[in-house]
Amino acid sequence: MVQSVVSGGLKGTSSIYGGLLCTLIIIISSIAIQMRDVPPLNDYISKNIASTKPYATFEEFYPHYLDEHTQKTTRQWHYVGTSLSLLSLLINPILSIPMIAGGLAAYAIIPYSRHLSTGLTEALLFLIIYFINGKLLTHSFKKTFLPLLLGYGFSWIGHFGFENNKPAAFIYPTYSFFGDVQMLYDAIKEQF
Repeated sequence: MVQSVVSGGLKGTSSIYGGLLCTLIIIISSIAIQMRDVPPLNDYISKNIASTKPYATFEEFYPHYLDEHTQKTTRQWHYVGTSLSLLSLLINPILSIPMIAGGLAAYAIIPYSRHLSTGLTEALLFLIIYFINGKLLTHSFKKTFLPLLLGYGFSWIGHFGFENNKPAAFIYPTYSFFGDVQMLYDAIKEQF
């Protein structure tokens, strides 16, 4: 009895820490996004742009994203993966908080990492924030890992099995996530 009360108290405390850490990350990332064109932050924006990263905004990137998803089968695998990932977030909505915190942090550093040829910095920042806070909030790496496994697993079947190309997530992880959701939204909108 004492053991369950103590462990329950520790779980509650880690959830509070996870929520507070996510809140802090969301606030700092939001400020960084709003102030990226203002000194002193704009002094750190990459002046040398890698040839693999020519797109500064999602609006510029999205046509390229669609060009990487020309086959209907590839898009269908993405629809399945994105839908299942979103469904898993609906089933376990607490994971939306670290997903938003990690996504905002990754989005905030895009202008500062465009000189790098891959999206590894963005992806690592997102994954660190998402997994640490997801574990603190859910107390389970399995629950935390599931939305990513579903989303990327099915999407990459489409890329490697049918489209025979490298997923755009390797270069633009944040914009690619936005692209997955936008492509699903466009498909649903076409039906109505």
